[in-house]
Amino acid sequence: MPPQTETQIILERRELDGPPGNVLDLLRHRPFLLLWLVQTLSQTGQNMVNFSLLVLVRGIVERHGIGQVNTAIGLAVLSFTLPAVLASPLAGVVADRFNRRTILVLTNALRGLAVVGLLLIEARWSAYLALAVLYGITALSGTVGQFFGPALASALPDVAPRRQIIQANALFNLTFTASQIVGFAAAGPLLVKLVGLHAVLTGIIAIFALCAAVSLALPPSCPPARTLPDARHLLGQVIGEIREGVHTIRSSPHLSKAIAYLTIATATYLMVAVLGPGYVTVVLGLPAEDIAYLVVPAGIGVALGTLLVPHIAGRLGSVRTIDSGLALGGAFLLCLALAGWQAQDTPSDVGSATVWLAAGLAGLLGIVNGMVLAPSQSLLQAGSPEHVRGRVYAAFFTVSNTVAFVPVFFSGALADLFGISEVLGGIGLLLFGVGCWQLLLGLRPR
Repeated sequence: MPPQTETQIILERRELDGPPGNVLDLLRHRPFLLLWLVQTLSQTGQNMVNFSLLVLVRGIVERHGIGQVNTAIGLAVLSFTLPAVLASPLAGVVADRFNRRTILVLTNALRGLAVVGLLLIEARWSAYLALAVLYGITALSGTVGQFFGPALASALPDVAPRRQIIQANALFNLTFTASQIVGFAAAGPLLVKLVGLHAVLTGIIAIFALCAAVSLALPPSCPPARTLPDARHLLGQVIGEIREGVHTIRSSPHLSKAIAYLTIATATYLMVAVLGPGYVTVVLGLPAEDIAYLVVPAGIGVALGTLLVPHIAGRLGSVRTIDSGLALGGAFLLCLALAGWQAQDTPSDVGSATVWLAAGLAGLLGIVNGMVLAPSQSLLQAGSPEHVRGRVYAAFFTVSNTVAFVPVFFSGALADLFGISEVLGGIGLLLFGVGCWQLLLGLRPR
């Protein structure tokens, strides 16, 4: 089946622009409701794991008096994302070839087992042994997670009514944001304070088990009938299918641009995630658990941005909306860095005003992040033919994690060398430059 032409993509997008109905009608559609519950449970559990990893790493480093905290956290992030570079291409082939319901069941069950491994780490271990085991378990969990993402994204158009596919994507975006707020900024920190880290990890195991059970109730997908090759030809066929997905992306400007924009947004999010705990503790002087002061406003901002973006894109167009979001995001990161420099110059004057300023800037960053994510995902969804959809999403995960590897690692290391605010300022300046450059290119006559 050949890749979609630009005309086919435009016609498909027009078909999707019909009356969408309301969210309640969408949630009454049982197959979509089940997949939405799988997304909600799994991503909330994963964000609770992500917060728990920060607590575990910081606890190990502080217990043994090791410096370079930001580097240790950066390595934890990389241990989760780096395996994706190798696993994502294969994950896309698997999502296009095998029953996606089975993939969702297995990936959730395996991630639950990975959390069991985190419970086995003991305080009496040496720091380097504990960190090595933690990074190893995190890498395995991250590898499994790469098979979950393409399967979930590829299954969405199969279970949502066609006239409501855009609304279904919007609800998934909002749920993704809500899972970050609940898992990473609300339930994770609150439950760790109330019942302790081990009890939280035990609860996360139960969440993944429940998610696997709900996945069993999903309707099975029907991948194209293909004869599995023998072992000698399996690798060649997998490489051939990966090449087919890459060719589809390269032949479509919509897909290439969408993946580029989503990659920038993902890399920026990961870098800020690495620096966020240090900004809260070192710059603002708050306990590590109070990272919610930044994450909650940012999450609310993403949700608000997702709601506002249809109106903004209606005036500016999708591409210009994304470019504006990049430029504004860079400007707000620069302001966050300036607030940090002011706090560090006068540490005795750091008070609620500085915290509220940082929270407000985090909220604005969330809004512009939504301005980048929602239009980019719409471009990606509209340009992905069904028969290679899993490979298109896998290519995005591969590219985003590959590109994010260097800046995520060096953002933590550079923060230890030069300071957190300085690195945030550098990231902001780069984003501001890229966004403004793209906006100027868009103004050139064609």
